[in-house]
Order: sequence, then structure tokens, then C-alpha cells
Amino acid sequence: MRKAILFISIALIFSCSEKGVLDEKNRIDAVENQEATNDDLIDNTNESVSQTNLSFLALGDSYTIGESVLEGERWPNQMVDIAFNQNVLFNQPDIIAKTGWRTEQLIDTLNRINFTQKFDYVSLMIGVNNQYSLKPIDTFRLDLIKLLDMSIGYSIKRDNVVLISIPDWGVTPFADGYDRIRIEEEINEFNSVIKDIANTNNILYVDVTEISRRALTEKDLIANDSLHPSGKMYREWAEKIYNLWIE
Repeated sequence: MRKAILFISIALIFSCSEKGVLDEKNRIDAVENQEATNDDLIDNTNESVSQTNLSFLALGDSYTIGESVLEGERWPNQMVDIAFNQNVLFNQPDIIAKTGWRTEQLIDTLNRINFTQKFDYVSLMIGVNNQYSLKPIDTFRLDLIKLLDMSIGYSIKRDNVVLISIPDWGVTPFADGYDRIRIEEEINEFNSVIKDIANTNNILYVDVTEISRRALTEKDLIANDSLHPSGKMYREWAEKIYNLWIE
């Protein structure tokens, strides 16, 4: 049985001119919490839960930490609730994610954490800030391979690791006036890398990008910040991830 979760990532936008050049001032203004710290990185809420419950580590960025939604509306938390309703008992998820993180920032943080246990399930959802920051896709590939190796190492069973696609932030109200076609193309390129690495390593890949693109017309799928998913969209992600990964 396999399924998934990730991250957040993003409190960012990227502005493209006719030549595809990012407006640096707008980019900086759009990013929140870009620099990572080690404070409050792990959301450990399972101390009072039985050790016999399944453990779940969610790695990523703003899409995993649930920027602009309540804790209970994050997709990892909602997936745990869905599992509970199916009589599958999880501890609350351990989340290592921060808005604005790119792959190298997640790697740097994980290198400074010594886990005292392995996890029953591990999800990885990262890369939107690499795309947004115009980082080379080849560098992203190398970083993602490293992060996947780390994720497998954190897991009790490699079959219980999942890679999740990057949502398309270009359809959000916040992206009005930007080159949505370019954003869509680049998101597709990054997701192709994620899917290829998942398939090469026989790891489950879950696509939530198509759900995210419905936000172009379904406004209730976007949070009040006009950029990140709402609890409703996260619920749809959680249901799909659960059905493909855990059930």
C-alpha cells in the first residue's frame, strides 16, 4: 500500500517580461520567510498518541506547511483524519517544511537533524521555489535525487515513500498579469523530472497539479492570500494521496 503527501511551498510569484526576465523587485516583495531557520521546523504533535500508531514524516515547502490555512487544513493533517475515518490510525504528522524553501534549503536543514526513529510513511513535495527563482532544472534533478535518497533512509519501508507533483501557482489570482503559459510550461518541466525520478526509483508519484489548475475558475480552491491552496483544495489532495498511497 502506498500513498502520499509536502509542502508548501510557496509564497512567491514570478514576473516574466516579453523576454521572460523576472522582475527582481516584485520577486523579493512576493517572497515571505525566504531564509530558513531551525526554529519551529518540526511540527511534533504526536507525543500523547500511542506508539503503535503509524508515523508520518512530511517534507517540503509552503504547500506542506500549509501557508495561509489552519493547521488542521494542511493536507498532511487532513490525510491523517481521512485515514482515521477508515480505521487506519496515524500519529499527527511530523512536518519539516517552510514557505519559500528550495531543494537546497531543505537538504541543509535535514543535514542538521538527527532523527531518533524511522517513519512508516514519508512524503516529499518540493521544487516550486526552484522554478520560481529560475534555478537550473538540472540542479533541481540532482537535489531531488539526494532528497529522495534521504527520504528512503528515513522510512521503515521504501514502498511507503511518495513524491508529489508541484502545483501550478500561475492559475491563482495573485498571478494575474504574469505569463501564465510560461509558468505552466516550466511547472510541467519540473514535474516531468519528479515523475521520472519516481519511476526510475520505483517510488509512487502522485499528481496534484491538475487539481490545482482548477483554481483558475474555482475560486474557493485558493486561500485568502490569493496564492496558496485553500483547505478545500488541500482536502482534495489529501483524498487523492490517501487513496493512492495508504488505502
